[in-house]
Amino acid sequence: MIIKDTANNRTGFFMRRAVTTVVLCVFLLCSFAPAGSRAAFRKAAKTKATLMFTGDLMCLKGQQYDALTKDGFDFYPCYRYVAQIFKEADMVCGNLESLISESNPLTKDQVYENDQPQCNGPVAYLDALKKASFDVLVTANNHTCDWGPVGITETKKHLDEYGFLNVGTHYEESSASKSIKESADIDKNSTTTALKREDRFVIYDAKGIKVAVLSYTHLINQRYKMTREQLDTMVHRYDPEAVKQDIADAKAAGAQFVVVYLHNGTENTEDLTRSQIDDSKFVAEAGADLIIGSHPHCLQQCTFIKTSDGREVLCMYSMGNFVSSMTRDINNDTLILKVTLTCTRSDEGSDVKMTDASYIPCRVAPKAGHSFTVIPILRYKDGSCASRSLKEASDRIAGIIDGVIPERGKKY
Repeated sequence: MIIKDTANNRTGFFMRRAVTTVVLCVFLLCSFAPAGSRAAFRKAAKTKATLMFTGDLMCLKGQQYDALTKDGFDFYPCYRYVAQIFKEADMVCGNLESLISESNPLTKDQVYENDQPQCNGPVAYLDALKKASFDVLVTANNHTCDWGPVGITETKKHLDEYGFLNVGTHYEESSASKSIKESADIDKNSTTTALKREDRFVIYDAKGIKVAVLSYTHLINQRYKMTREQLDTMVHRYDPEAVKQDIADAKAAGAQFVVVYLHNGTENTEDLTRSQIDDSKFVAEAGADLIIGSHPHCLQQCTFIKTSDGREVLCMYSMGNFVSSMTRDINNDTLILKVTLTCTRSDEGSDVKMTDASYIPCRVAPKAGHSFTVIPILRYKDGSCASRSLKEASDRIAGIIDGVIPERGKKY
């Protein structure tokens, strides 16, 4: 026997009748409205995607010793507290400033070369980045050539195996994993001569919005470990004309929003170089929608660059370290850049704009038994934080950003 709840049935009946009435009204409104009104109605359809970006993902000596376990390495505690924030994003991107090359010594096991660290981490580092929800990694930086072509090839192989979209470096031409063929339509004097055009960028689908990511470096520490041909074919060195062509090619391939990482500037200073300013302006004029700088290992100012075609391009001159074992305060103040893209679709096509940009201040500090943990800084209503050191870090970060974009992630 089935016993019906008549009260619930009556409620359900009226609910269904109300829904039917609303649907009928919308149908009649759309059917009998003028064509222009129907077009306007369709134009209201919008999609929003949240993108998050970080600075340098280092894997230095101190971090490696801190992550040692009896079974190997566990780097995830570094990212434990920001992983929850990254889960809110449709795409997370950062600068992997370390090789992942099993054929070469780890950073913790070898000495400096030419007074510079040889940055190389274990494959387990990628486990942490994957678990933390990183989707895209850029790889063109001054440590790219620390272990020559083998280091680059093994790193890229692991990134591909883990399913990270990655851009900035390439397999060696002789590698069995990939073949790099000469492109006939590029200037023979360009540093990109031997690269296929489609290898010069990646496109990530963020809720249907096509986001292109490109990566270039001005600086290479151990270039003597590479032949000229290997440098030309395996590393995205900054070349203005190549950048301009790459952005155009990315858009031709369907990109609706273009992000460019530039690795340049001077380490451990908030002061900008003329090259940072001029190159960022050029990249904005070339069609980039967002520019993110790296290399100084500290945060630097940000601005909106006004282009000749009337756009305003957000430029973060340096996002600093996102995680490292460097010791200065400026090395450990960091942030997550949060960007909202809105795609408006209509019969005429689609239009994508950045409709919001903000930052979440963070600090690398000891927590829960781990020395190098990225801690998001939350403020209370009165402006205070969980500790004085976090409050001081938050204030320093706010001073650098200087109100260009607002702070988010406040606790009330």
